Amino acid sequence: MALLNYNRSILTNEAYTSAIVLNDFEQLILQFGLFVPQSTNFIELLTTIGWTVTNVTPLEPDQPIIALTILQDGLVVASINQESIEDGSDTPLENLSTFQAVLTDVAAGHHVYQLFARNLQTSQGTITIIGPANISGKVIG
Repeated sequence: MALLNYNRSILTNEAYTSAIVLNDFEQLILQFGLFVPQSTNFIELLTTIGWTVTNVTPLEPDQPIIALTILQDGLVVASINQESIEDGSDTPLENLSTFQAVLTDVAAGHHVYQLFARNLQTSQGTITIIGPANISGKVIG
């Protein structure tokens, strides 16, 4: 096993250095290309998104949910939904979502990876991506 290729897309590595307000439509946050030199492989994708919640409603369910989706060449290959932490009336509520996806035997050639985000419950509060916000991919064969 050896590292065959690596690439990443970085909006920011620091907290509070961006301000992308999410709505209920998927928004493209990050993308990068990755060349896969051989078809016997696995690809590790690692994503970190820092986000805050404001304007939280007192009605159930009382927290918004962020949806993060990774596409490879336009097809979904990984996704998570994460509910915001609850912290009473203190705002903004600070959250950090990190997740890893592993793909196996991806076809040789160039592939495009995209990270999309949206707020699944906009009526429950406002989600703002504040950083860090990055995604990386490693091809191992």
